[in-house]
Amino acid sequence: MDVLIEILKRLDEKSIGVAACVCRLWCALTRNDALWEHLCFRQLSPPREGVRTVVAALGGYRRLYTLCVKPVLTRLGKRKDMWTTHEVDLSLSLFCVDYYERLFLAGAATPPSSLIFLCKAG
Repeated sequence: MDVLIEILKRLDEKSIGVAACVCRLWCALTRNDALWEHLCFRQLSPPREGVRTVVAALGGYRRLYTLCVKPVLTRLGKRKDMWTTHEVDLSLSLFCVDYYERLFLAGAATPPSSLIFLCKAG
C-alpha cells in the first residue's frame, strides 16, 4: 500500500479522482490526508510548525486543497512554482474564516461566506 500511495503522490488532482473510481481500496487510499498534504505542499512553501494541526482541525488537507489551493492555482494560471509565505498565510486564514463561519452559522439560513470568494477563481 505504501508503494501505491507514493505513486498517487505523483498524480494531479484529476488523476487522483480517476484513481478513486478504480476500486474501494483505491478510493480509500485517495482519501488519505497525507496524500492531499503532499499535493498542497507541492505548490506551497514548506509548512510552518503547527500548520498540520490547524488544517486537520478544520477538515483536513483535502478540504484545504479543494477550497483554497486549487482555486488560487487556477486563478494564478500556475504561473509560479511555489507560493510565498504570505500567500500561504492568506489561504489558511481564508480557510479558517470559512470554517468558523460555517460552524457558528450552522442550522441558520447560511449566507454566502464573507471572505472565501477571494479564493474562488473568477
